[in-house]
This record gives sequence, C-alpha cells and structure tokens, in this order.
Amino acid sequence: MTASNRINHALYDARWTYDGANRVRPTASKMVLAGEYTAEMADRLYCPECFTPISRSPKDKDRFSNGRTCCFMHRSRYREVPCSLRTPIADGKKYLTEEDAKEAIASDQLAIVDSFMQDRPAKPDATGAPYEQSAVEDKDGPIAEVPIGRHRGEKFALPSKIATVAGLCRRFDINLYKYFVLPGSDVARKLADVLIDVATVTDECEVPHLYYGIILNSWNAGQNPKPSNVRMTRLRKHPSVADFTIKVQASEQEDKGINDESTGRVVLFWAKITRNGIGLAATHLAWGEFALLPDKYQKLLTEK
Repeated sequence: MTASNRINHALYDARWTYDGANRVRPTASKMVLAGEYTAEMADRLYCPECFTPISRSPKDKDRFSNGRTCCFMHRSRYREVPCSLRTPIADGKKYLTEEDAKEAIASDQLAIVDSFMQDRPAKPDATGAPYEQSAVEDKDGPIAEVPIGRHRGEKFALPSKIATVAGLCRRFDINLYKYFVLPGSDVARKLADVLIDVATVTDECEVPHLYYGIILNSWNAGQNPKPSNVRMTRLRKHPSVADFTIKVQASEQEDKGINDESTGRVVLFWAKITRNGIGLAATHLAWGEFALLPDKYQKLLTEK
C-alpha cells in the first residue's frame, strides 16, 4: 500500500448511512476493491477506519490519464473527522498518555504482541477443518514497557498478548487497519504498513518481520512422503531471487492447510530470511508464526 493510496478497500452497505456521529462499523457491509466498483455503489461506500463516505477516483474509469489505477479517496466534507488513512504516519502512532493507550487496547484499536506462540496448544477436538483446529489464538502476556508516548523516551506499561499469525488472519479486514506493536518493535503501526510482500525481498534479513506471499507450489520433500519430512512451499519471489521457500515439517504445514493443492493461496509468516542454496527461505517456523490467509481476504493483498 502506497502513501498516496492508503485506503486498501472500501466498505459497501446499501442500507447504512453515516450521520456524523455513528462511528461504528456497518454491520452488513462487504469489502470492495477499487476495481470492483459499480455505479450503484456511489454514495454507499465508507472508509474502513473512520466510516465516513468515500469516493472512487476516477469515478467512471479504471485508470487516471497518467495510467495510475483507480483508488478510493476521502471526501473533503469530512476532513475534520480524524483518520490516519488520510496521510501516512512516518514514525507510527504515538499516544498522549498511558490511559489513552490502554483505552485503545480496550477498544480493540491497538495490540501489544509480546511474542508469537512457539508450541501448539492441545486440540479441543480433532474434527475441525485445518484452519479451525487451533485451541487458542492468543493469551495474556506480560506487562510490557512500550515507548509509544508522545515524548521522546516516554514508555507506557501496557498489557501484552502472546499471539499467533492465525489470530491476525482472522478478522483480517479489521486487523489490517488496527495498530500493532510487534515483537522487537518500539512503534505502533497499522498492520497494512507492517506487512512485507516476499516478492519484494532480495536478500537475507536477520531481523524477523511479518511477511506474506502467494504459494506457487508445495510438496513433501521426502523420498517416501511422511509427516515428519520437511514440506517445501515455494512462494512468488523477486525476479532477482532464484526461489523463495518456507521449510517447515510437513505435519505442521498440513495442519495449517498447506498441502499439494495450495497453489494460489496466501500465507503470512513471522520470520528471519536466510539463504537456501541459491535462493532464500524462511525455516523452522514455530506453530504460531505462520498461517494461511482465509480465501475471503486474499483479494486485500493480491489485487492492488
């Protein structure tokens, strides 16, 4: 997402109207990309963060005269309604007081992620679909000293979570515009501004980040396929990179729904990037450090 086009998707609800005070999400809304716009959606498209009416520009064409693709824009009438999607925040979100930060956490606008789960919790049952088998997606972590105050060096003692990437993938359309302080970070950023497309990665990185990639193919690397073998999951990569692979035990990936039929799906993962022969890889990911993005949200990352 670029600074000039920060509204990734609009909310469309034909029966809902912003009245100037109604700052709750339209309950019957659906996600709409700029390229999916149709004429009947005019005046019924809303910003996914501030919920004010927004417009597609240009309205009747898919591209501007300079070739740039269409996008969503806030309306000047509602310029006084605060929304961080109007302009980029270079250094992340800052909070005036500790109470403000705690209120943001309580209202589900901010999350402090202490770490991602390393081990899988016990299954409550064995009948669920692969994506739904997780017993828990986050649990309370320690109180964290987080430097997200308005003043230089000011730290707030805030409750944190021990989370999973699968937890970020659920309600992804909402989480995309929520602020997170991820492990090792000292700034609160929107998930949309944190996610890195693997197809832009050209070298190793010793610092873990949150990545996403489109699966090209996936296979059990053993001569005799067994759950204990490594599964090689190849992702769409940068042209200068020979290949990019997620290398994790087959049983772990298959429990997350990644298998021989996963071509075209989007996977999110928290990892360091390492060399893998002549290519790059993410290896030894813990149980909570990767997940498939549900189908209904894929267009938010693959159709720009």
